[in-house]
Amino acid sequence: MGPATLGAQSTDRSVSVGVSGGLSLPMGDLGDVANSGYNLTGHLFFKPAALQSVRLRADVSVDQWDYKDVVVFEGSTRAIGFVGNVLYDIPTESSSMLRPYALGGLGIFNTRNPETDQSDTNLGLQVGGGLTFQLSGFSTFAEARFVNVFSDGRSSRYVPITFGVRF
Repeated sequence: MGPATLGAQSTDRSVSVGVSGGLSLPMGDLGDVANSGYNLTGHLFFKPAALQSVRLRADVSVDQWDYKDVVVFEGSTRAIGFVGNVLYDIPTESSSMLRPYALGGLGIFNTRNPETDQSDTNLGLQVGGGLTFQLSGFSTFAEARFVNVFSDGRSSRYVPITFGVRF
């Protein structure tokens, strides 16, 4: 067996874990008060045997941004998310080392209000896509997601752009 075969076998397990991190870009109302920040996410992957191109993924994420200088309060704001996702692996040639995928998910997010410094928990969704690169024993991936957290009167929107490893 060559490295590509080993890599493909090890990442097609029914359950696997991963971690990712990267840049988090605030948008809309959040972008008006916050600078670019960071994202850290833990992943639990589940591959249903009956569904060839579909995977499920649970995410636990933390995004944090510092306030801009024009804001009257100091410090940072953050969002902690618990999201269930469906990933669709876009069909490619079997010899391809790069495998694209699309994702969509729904979850709950705890955000800190920049004006009152109070926490609030709301429903949110994310959509995005990425590329998986298979290696021996694990795979790496790069992805971008659009996250929208719904709250009373306004939404928190941001785009995490991350790089991760799956074991």
